[in-house]
Amino acid sequence: MDTESLNRLVAELRSVRADTHSVEVKSAVGKLPKSLAETLSAFSNSAGGTVILGLDEGTGFRPAPGFDAVKTRDALARACADDIHPPVRTVIDILPFEGAQVVVAEVPEISPLSKPAYVRGRGEYQGSFIKGGDRKLSDYEVALLHANRGQPRADREPVAGASTVDLDDDAVSALLQRMRRRQPRAFRLVSDKVALRRLGVLVPEAPESDRLVPSLAGLLTLGTYPQEFFPQLNVTFVMFPSDQVGVVPEGGPRFIDNRSLNGAVPWMVSDAVDAITRNMRLAGTVRGIGRQDVYEYPVEALREAVVNAIMHRDYSPPSRGAQVQVEMYPRRLVVRNPGGLFGPVAEGELGTEGVTSSRNPVLSALLQEVQLPGSDRVICENRGTGIPAMLGQLRRSGTASAKLSNAISHFTVTFTRDTPSSDESGAGRDLSRARGNLAGRPAEILALFTGQQDLTAADIARATGLSKAMTNRHLARLVTAGQLIATAPPASRNRAYRLPPANRELDLSTCWYFSSSKP
Repeated sequence: MDTESLNRLVAELRSVRADTHSVEVKSAVGKLPKSLAETLSAFSNSAGGTVILGLDEGTGFRPAPGFDAVKTRDALARACADDIHPPVRTVIDILPFEGAQVVVAEVPEISPLSKPAYVRGRGEYQGSFIKGGDRKLSDYEVALLHANRGQPRADREPVAGASTVDLDDDAVSALLQRMRRRQPRAFRLVSDKVALRRLGVLVPEAPESDRLVPSLAGLLTLGTYPQEFFPQLNVTFVMFPSDQVGVVPEGGPRFIDNRSLNGAVPWMVSDAVDAITRNMRLAGTVRGIGRQDVYEYPVEALREAVVNAIMHRDYSPPSRGAQVQVEMYPRRLVVRNPGGLFGPVAEGELGTEGVTSSRNPVLSALLQEVQLPGSDRVICENRGTGIPAMLGQLRRSGTASAKLSNAISHFTVTFTRDTPSSDESGAGRDLSRARGNLAGRPAEILALFTGQQDLTAADIARATGLSKAMTNRHLARLVTAGQLIATAPPASRNRAYRLPPANRELDLSTCWYFSSSKP
């Protein structure tokens, strides 16, 4: 980091009056704070971050009196090398700042093959941390990181107590007919049992056993009722009356709709989409000279989100008590699954065609051959096109956008309505008209900030369809104009954007370059 970047970063910290998700500031006068090792572990296990030593947050991030930069730099270098496993590989700089010196270290995220990074003196299960208040990882999260070092095999495991009787004969027959037609060399001349073993539907009950039983993937895809063996491997749907969980209108119901969706994956997908559409309102949009009523969320985008959640969730034994959750609120819809991204796929790469890594390869392969109920289309393509297709549907609809959020223990897609429904309040219509009166992409970008959440450039590029370069250009102008604040230096992987406190009400009219005719 150079001095200019440091000055800009501290100015942003002062504007929010606190550390950010990706920047940790300590005065470190006399010695390193004990919590610094936790921060190094947390940054290493997250997307990295910046440590600044020698500033006092209590005085508005001014230089801390009595700070010894050289001594602190050497102590930090020893901590990175000796206190964390694997060691933190970072460049530590001493930089001038407001007549004093500070120590700056940009901590990189470590490879998924090396996670978790932990504090040596506390051990792996007690000393592994993640950003968000430097929270200690749960045993489940540590186990997930271990599993992500290789290819998980949970979907290949035999299901104890199950047999071929628990498979749907019609679904099995349809799959075998399709495979013998599409791949005759592998399946046409072999028995059903051999074909199902090749597909991973049937596996040996135990090592060296000749008895074949359904695999977890086979039962989930073709089973008559997989929840007989795994009651929680289903989809739950809840519609809340308020945007805040637990806030119930006086005299009103706790839930507007609440159901568990069971059966094999094709039926869970179909029933989940049906449950959502039954509870969706219509959004009025103007097309040409007329008005058209459409669902507030595109149905195809919802289906892609549900399929993605079921197909890529964690199926390891510790997570088999957790469901895929679909939560519907008046102004947003959330699809959440156990287990975060798997393999080399980074959150910023989501939405790029062909970027994929499957935690459950047998299940994914089967779902690309099994059809949705009452349809001739298969559940998925398994080509890394699900999320790009979902985002494309949202862009074309013009009614909603989506934010993708990854954590070690879960992955979340949050759909947000961008247009008022036909029965929405006048205030909502006024806000929509205010946005519509502002020209160009800047208004579209600011409209994505519907709450106090942070959005990255990748989030915004996916939602708007802009190139990376054009997105960064608009964001830089919005930051300069005071319409957004950035949470990290320009070169940081952790850089995100948020509305400044004074702008939480989306006062968009003050942006000086909305009238620009440029894209």
